[in-house]
Amino acid sequence: MSTLRLGIAILAGMASIHALPVAAQAAAARQSYLVQLRAPPLASQADGVHGLDTNSDAARRYTARLEAQQRAVLALVPDAPVQYRYTAAFNGFAAMLTPAEVARLQASPDVARVSPGSIEHTQDGNGNEKMQARPQDQR
Repeated sequence: MSTLRLGIAILAGMASIHALPVAAQAAAARQSYLVQLRAPPLASQADGVHGLDTNSDAARRYTARLEAQQRAVLALVPDAPVQYRYTAAFNGFAAMLTPAEVARLQASPDVARVSPGSIEHTQDGNGNEKMQARPQDQR
């Protein structure tokens, strides 16, 4: 192997070593957020007398409309890992977002709110501690 090729191989190896911490930092910068969209959730379609048949054609069409809106908003942050999507009692999703992605979503007219994904419990049986809770998928 020539000296030039050896030098190039060493430089390429060093460049990949230095690239790993940057990627790790980018992943570490992502935090869990709950994103609420402006359109009301499926539960808002229930009337006070008959309730809501989630298997009805109307409910399925409304859910499909909410899911399409969610896809459009998620297109603003294509690299964000989505943790959960909600349509029944809440219209939105939970995702791992960077600060720049949070700002992009907050600027969208379709987004009502972007909130950090942690939940604080005042009484959990073991005292008054802050806990991280995972949202449960409603679908």
